[in-house]
Amino acid sequence: MSRREKERYQVWLPVKVDGLKEGLAITHDVSGKGLLMVTASTLDEGSVVKLAVKLPGDAQLRHAEGRVVRVEENDADPHGLWPHRMAIELEEEIPELAWIQEARPKPERRTKPRESEPPEAD
Repeated sequence: MSRREKERYQVWLPVKVDGLKEGLAITHDVSGKGLLMVTASTLDEGSVVKLAVKLPGDAQLRHAEGRVVRVEENDADPHGLWPHRMAIELEEEIPELAWIQEARPKPERRTKPRESEPPEAD
């Protein structure tokens, strides 16, 4: 059984994170219950954190609180600007993130395959 309660969606959003040395992170993926962020520094697992998420086309920051549930190296950028990944479990869902699910491409609808025509005789 998967640990995930909610489906995750890859999306890159800037996040102000209280307690981080540089104060800023970028989301890697989000769900209704949490965020996985790439960061330049980290907080300890179990730390309570306050976040402010910047959504596209919205001047207002969306505030949330959560808890650090995982910290790991960012294998995609180990020596770059974002060498860490930090997972945050949110206390409450951020309703404004619902647009991510709505914007998700729908799977192509399959049509019934055509019956093949018999091969032409020579």
